[in-house]
Amino acid sequence: MVDVVIEAEKEFDVASLIGKDVYTIKGIKVGRVNDIVLDFDKNQIHGIFIMNTNDRLVKNGDPISIPFNYVKAIGDIIILKSFPDLMHI
Repeated sequence: MVDVVIEAEKEFDVASLIGKDVYTIKGIKVGRVNDIVLDFDKNQIHGIFIMNTNDRLVKNGDPISIPFNYVKAIGDIIILKSFPDLMHI
């Protein structure tokens, strides 16, 4: 189990993010978290990795890593602050 500080005095198990569905602020599903990109030097989450993305949002449904600072909320799902209308990789 790896605990990472997200904000002052907020910690959670990073592994709990894996398998969560990720949605845009408009309620469109981006995909499901397959892995977490960690920055061990700063003890922070760098991003969330999605292998199979929504091809309406990401050209060809290509895998992407979303910077963690794009995350607005984490609960049963992850909601992003913003996401481009169509991302070309």
